[in-house]
Amino acid sequence: MIFPSINLFTLTAALTAHLAIGAALTPKSNSERKHDPQTPFPGGPPPSSLPSGLDLLQTSIRQLGLFLDNGSVTSVQLVRAYLANIDRDNLRGLNLRAVLQVAPEHDLLRIAQTLDDERSAGTVRSEMHGIPILVKDNIATARELGMHTTGGSLALEHAVADEDAFVVKRLRDAGAIVLAKSSLSQLAAFKGLLRALSPSETGTTNGWSALGGQTSSAYVFGGFDAGGDPMGSSSGSAVGVGPASRAALYAIRPTLGLLSRSGVMPVSLEHDTVGPMGFTVYDVALMLEVMMGRDDGDEKTLLIPRDYPTSLTPYAAPPHATFQSLSLGFVRGAFYDSPDPTSFIPGSCPETVHGSMIHGITALRALGANVSDVEMELDHRGLRDVRDASVSAWVNEFREDWEGFLPNLTNRSVDTLEELINFNDRHASAEMPPGECCQEVLVAALAAGGRGSPQHAKATETLHHLAGERGLDHLFPAELGLDALVFAVELGQPLTLTGAMGYPAATVPLGYCANGLPFGLMFVTRKWHEPTLISMMAAWEASWEKRRVPKPVLESSRPQ
Repeated sequence: MIFPSINLFTLTAALTAHLAIGAALTPKSNSERKHDPQTPFPGGPPPSSLPSGLDLLQTSIRQLGLFLDNGSVTSVQLVRAYLANIDRDNLRGLNLRAVLQVAPEHDLLRIAQTLDDERSAGTVRSEMHGIPILVKDNIATARELGMHTTGGSLALEHAVADEDAFVVKRLRDAGAIVLAKSSLSQLAAFKGLLRALSPSETGTTNGWSALGGQTSSAYVFGGFDAGGDPMGSSSGSAVGVGPASRAALYAIRPTLGLLSRSGVMPVSLEHDTVGPMGFTVYDVALMLEVMMGRDDGDEKTLLIPRDYPTSLTPYAAPPHATFQSLSLGFVRGAFYDSPDPTSFIPGSCPETVHGSMIHGITALRALGANVSDVEMELDHRGLRDVRDASVSAWVNEFREDWEGFLPNLTNRSVDTLEELINFNDRHASAEMPPGECCQEVLVAALAAGGRGSPQHAKATETLHHLAGERGLDHLFPAELGLDALVFAVELGQPLTLTGAMGYPAATVPLGYCANGLPFGLMFVTRKWHEPTLISMMAAWEASWEKRRVPKPVLESSRPQ
């Protein structure tokens, strides 16, 4: 199943997708809702027949709105249909484990009915009115929704937020229905060394958490073990710019500061952001437009330029949606011609990606873009230094930022990072089972000197020099006249640079590996140039092959 959701772009990054693939946990009574990953959600009565042309694996927010407006479907019916899909393939069926918990069904139906009644009475809050969405489970949802905010950690299994995160409140005020919380790599992949980046065979796995288990791509028959690595910290939601790439979705990682992080469980407030994923570019622009805004609770949002557009959806349509007169830099060198083999992400098909990029660049030129080959002053060693410096910065920022977030949650089992580490040691059989060892990143963060340490100062200087002066900043001087850079998401790990420097990035579907796993193309612009990103994404969407729906999910949904 697939539909909108919101996620956090942390280490590799992502936020809101019109995407729900799977099933969830059994809702308990309001007095006690204990997560039980082994118990499928019962689903409720079968959903009414959906109208012809409404495909839950492909229909956009805008199209859903048309069905809702003409009365051929209701939000109540949509909620029931999505819950039925979750029940079918999350913990049974395909066992995707994309959803960590679902709101109590009676509460969801009550909210949906209220929104249906408002629509019948002539009140439509926005284009998000009555649209079910997913929220990544490190983004706070208010107690009234009946869900916890866990980050995938057993220590936060029962933790509850009294208030919605700023971006969730904006979405709910616009009429969105928060259906469920999506899975993620535990603590946004900041617990132990990721096996994908570890020189040894040990480490933690993309898309695994103690509460949710192992998430798998919906595109690969046989799931994770057959190469269906969902990639990144937002695995359940996309099943990111990175995770969205592996779900054939459109996504934006916005400029740091465009979206508030208030109520979002952080890794690093110097680098984290949230951002939307969706079936279409218009969906992504719409969600970004609804969520953005200044928030006194997040000082980074006070940097939003005063003349920043208040509406972003117009850029997803003509005359804005075009490559005409745009100058793009195709970043080669270590990001295309000779990517570091140690940077390849598990499950990737670099030779296929390499060939598809040539077709993509040819298409961009045919669409009117002036594409030139460019290179950064970075080799393999420089990129590894960027990755090492990023980790060093996060390690020195995590304790202060994560502990600063904890007071947002009640009924938590820990109050400090040290207590979390000790909790994990006491519950090692569940928190660090075979194949998911260990928590050395958390231990390093506990021992780190923090923002005032020489190590943090050195890491920050390295990032500004390598990721900035010799990286992205090097390609965006006025004399080069570039409007955007073009990368393959899976070659050279370009997301490391955008995350380090807070540049906006977007991914669009590009192609598919032999096993069906999607991969994407990435655009990067100057800071605060999201309108340009959206215009390019929409021009690409109008000319490129329509995204494919996951074949395993299609087969699972056929009547037996």
